[in-house]
Amino acid sequence: MRWDPTDPAQRRARYALLSGMWSVFFVLFSWPYVALLLGALALYWGSSALRAKPRRPAPDASANPAGAANPTAPAAPAGRPQTTAAVGGLITASLALVLVASTFTVQLVYRDYYTCVSDALTHEAKQSCNTLLPRELRGVLGTQNG
Repeated sequence: MRWDPTDPAQRRARYALLSGMWSVFFVLFSWPYVALLLGALALYWGSSALRAKPRRPAPDASANPAGAANPTAPAAPAGRPQTTAAVGGLITASLALVLVASTFTVQLVYRDYYTCVSDALTHEAKQSCNTLLPRELRGVLGTQNG
């Protein structure tokens, strides 16, 4: 079965996949609000594509389009081609939302450090803010010497 752009379930599944992938990219580009929006949309579109009923061909449409070579060939089985795209969109959206949530959690837990860095007027003052972080995170989150 091929992709049918007139099928709303298949369209939503594709939207979910694209939106989920872009939400992961926006997390990596440090645009968490855009990633949050795209991740939420991908979850919505993916779940609605999975809940949708399989589309049935219109009764007036012939099983054999005009000009087909073999009129006795069986019709393609009615499957759900949107399942893979919808599940992929759900997985990537979930990953992006977990990354956004962890970013917001780190900023909330270490609010004193981020406030100190944003209020610092000199490079030395930014360096002194590293004391507000645990030793294990100073290399990851702290300001670098240089």
